Amino acid sequence: MSTDLLLGIDGGGTRTQAVLLTISGKVIGVGEAGSSNVNNLGSEVAGGNLRSAAAAAFGAAGLPFAPAKAAFLGMCATRSSGDIALMTSIAESRDLAPKGAVTVKNDLYNALAGGLDGEPGIAIIAGTGSNCLARDQRSNHFTCGGWGWFLGDEGSGFGLSADALRTAVRMADGREEMTPLLEAVTSYYEVPDPDFLMGRLYNNEWSPVHMAGFSPILVKLAAEGDPAALAILGRGAAALAELIATAASHLRFEEAPRVVLLGGCVRSGPPYQPLVEAKIREVCPDVRLQDPLFDTTYGAALNALRLVSPELKPDFSSRAISEAS
Repeated sequence: MSTDLLLGIDGGGTRTQAVLLTISGKVIGVGEAGSSNVNNLGSEVAGGNLRSAAAAAFGAAGLPFAPAKAAFLGMCATRSSGDIALMTSIAESRDLAPKGAVTVKNDLYNALAGGLDGEPGIAIIAGTGSNCLARDQRSNHFTCGGWGWFLGDEGSGFGLSADALRTAVRMADGREEMTPLLEAVTSYYEVPDPDFLMGRLYNNEWSPVHMAGFSPILVKLAAEGDPAALAILGRGAAALAELIATAASHLRFEEAPRVVLLGGCVRSGPPYQPLVEAKIREVCPDVRLQDPLFDTTYGAALNALRLVSPELKPDFSSRAISEAS
């Protein structure tokens, strides 16, 4: 066992990043592997990618792989106690750290820690999906959203695209005024007319990621003045603002909380990002919006370091990291 080393993991739906650091906070290696979403890939593949990312971090540090003193895993698709128990078992079975030394949370914990450098506040992610996490000065946490594409993901790339599909079929029915949105939808899904959408979608010839890929087209239509696209972005912005307002209302902040927006969808610039920011200020006039300070890799390192040293911050200044990153 590497008794003086800590391991931080940021396990996403696209890739898994591992950061290796000493108990004094110096980051000595960063590694990467494929997705570790156990729901999509199963335990064997997800666990293998966790081990590969960790081994790559050890390799970047010039060290053979060995269990770290402790490991923090911020994992996507992790919400229930069952999810946490499963990921803990997988991490322990892959020797990331000894039994009892693995801590598993949702990956939003890394986003919040990185975005605000470990300080209290609120982080909202809107990429393919959406989720919101708040932490007050007493280290109380509250999660709002994060239910996945079937139950939630409002305001995300998937959520906006799903709204666009529903709007398009309303246009096809004559229940809504026709705009270029309908033609854009049929073009993206490669169908000759709206009647073919049912066959394309209900036969599972799509994925949430593929569906979310329509959102940049939607944003472009809105920028060109398509009223239906603008209305969809407005509804998405309201949904994200609602997540923040709800999270803030369930905690006791000693001062107006800082809020960071994360994810490619919500940080896409005009016209969506300004709409989201304006709606947040409308429903939560006391919050302070700011750009994220650091990324989720930093957040994973900070969360790992907090397992042993709550006062320290990770140091990414070594040359080895700049070469590995």
